[in-house]
Amino acid sequence: MKLNLNEDKNLREEHVDIYYANMRPVIKQLIDTVNSERPTLAGRPADEDMDDGEAVMIDPKEIYYLDHIDRKLFAYTRTGVFRLMTTLGACEEQLWNYGFVRVSKSNLVNIYKIRQLKPDLNMKVYASFDNGERICINRSYKKSFNEYLQRMRRISL
Repeated sequence: MKLNLNEDKNLREEHVDIYYANMRPVIKQLIDTVNSERPTLAGRPADEDMDDGEAVMIDPKEIYYLDHIDRKLFAYTRTGVFRLMTTLGACEEQLWNYGFVRVSKSNLVNIYKIRQLKPDLNMKVYASFDNGERICINRSYKKSFNEYLQRMRRISL
């Protein structure tokens, strides 16, 4: 992808022109950024009561992975664990263009936070993050995970 930046001190209104052949996730990200529609997720620290405390807005780029446990959804970041008041399916739909892909029935991972992919027995693969945690990429999700990685790799080149 080619990027042209032009500074014009006499410009009265800033504007962005985007030329594309196919509407790809990276193009959607650019549009969302320009339109200030970058998604954020509301959550509370997992160790607090959901009725107490203030909600915090979490930028998806800070999230390593999402985990659905006991009918509750948690976001894992470098700074802590946050309980989200949404569903895993809604997050999957909202964050698909931002590097999040489902790797099991209860997990979405941020591919931009994966440090290493390591194969294991029984055709399983583990994704390791720079915070030391690991998530198993379930066999039944492995094909769609690999396809997603290939698609995102083509986009980021």
